Amino acid sequence: MADASEPEILSPAELEARLGRPARVLAVLGTVPFVVLAVWLYAIAPEHPWRAGTVELLAIWSGLFLTFLGGIRWGVAMRDSHPSAGSDLLISVLPLGFGCAALAAPMPYAFAALAVIFAALGAWDTYATHEGSAPRWYGRLRSWQTVLIVAAMILAFAATS
Repeated sequence: MADASEPEILSPAELEARLGRPARVLAVLGTVPFVVLAVWLYAIAPEHPWRAGTVELLAIWSGLFLTFLGGIRWGVAMRDSHPSAGSDLLISVLPLGFGCAALAAPMPYAFAALAVIFAALGAWDTYATHEGSAPRWYGRLRSWQTVLIVAAMILAFAATS
């Protein structure tokens, strides 16, 4: 019997069974605002009274989400013992910095920059699953999520151009 102070070690299949479904549900819930706000922004007239608020809300949600994704990478790096874990910790704070820089840019360029940042972060997350530092199910989740978020950023760019 394992000591109660020792963490439970789960196999990849057990980890996916335990975390995969809740993670997918939360990922969908986190992605919905991107899609809804971008479609709404594209559909409303430029003089609509809610347009500026929609742009601001989508930009804020994007920045917060980048910070969250960077935090996930921070956690993955802290858990790993591979030689690049230290540099991964450093790199994991870059989404916050790049997101802040993108949000400082004028519209529509902020949405273009955010699309590039989300695409790069999605590629990094997918790479992490292939090198084994993140579970395979996380790579699949981040792949479809990245496609939807980047498409939303492109749509927001088109709507604010």
